Amino acid sequence: MPLATEPVVARTYATPVDDPWEYVLQYRETMDYVAANPDKGSTAVGTALDLPRSRVREWMDGSVPDVVRGLNTAIDNGWVPDTLRQPAARALNRLVAAVFATGSIALENYRPSFVVDEATRDAVVDALTTLGAGHRTIHTDDERRATELVPRRDAAVLGRVLTAAGAPVGPKAQLEALSLPTYLDDAPLSIQVDFVEIYVDSRGTELDGKATTPLLEQRNEAFRRDLAALVSRVTDEPVSVGANGVYLSATAARRLGVR
Repeated sequence: MPLATEPVVARTYATPVDDPWEYVLQYRETMDYVAANPDKGSTAVGTALDLPRSRVREWMDGSVPDVVRGLNTAIDNGWVPDTLRQPAARALNRLVAAVFATGSIALENYRPSFVVDEATRDAVVDALTTLGAGHRTIHTDDERRATELVPRRDAAVLGRVLTAAGAPVGPKAQLEALSLPTYLDDAPLSIQVDFVEIYVDSRGTELDGKATTPLLEQRNEAFRRDLAALVSRVTDEPVSVGANGVYLSATAARRLGVR
């Protein structure tokens, strides 16, 4: 299955109709009809397509809905890849993992940010570069806040694509039904490994005298179980689930080459 689709990206927007994807289709149908019938006015076009004249007139006058503009940006940037084997899909998957681990997508505007350290910075930078979004570093001189990377271009559209792929929006600790993206179920092993490496690099903790690598999680039990199953699947090594997190065996951590 693809990582994100146009209809799901569209449904991150608010539109005058209940289904934003239907709104996109209406716009596209209108523009196609107008191109084929340049002499018809808005009343005739609205009647032919069974759409409100006021809506058709705005579009014919050059108004482009936000959802259409956002989708066009995502498509032009290559952020809606057909398969998970494309470089853009691999980059997007890494950013989805980064959001799940220590990043966030803002509720109010869908702009993503990624908390990074020496172990994760290069992977996030490479992903943003591959996608053509560029990056800026913020909070580097603020001792009270962690260093973050944010996209330099089209941040809100990128955040909507990541949301459509299954990344959580808003504070993750408040999400009772947090779950891993469904595309991971049948994804190529390379995609699953990338996701796990980013996640474990971001959240793995070294404990003195302990061989295990814990991922301390204040997240729902179903999420912890699914995460443990994914890590075990890609490492083919034991991974256990506890009340406060997921615990990688020493061999599982070595297989990943992480902390």
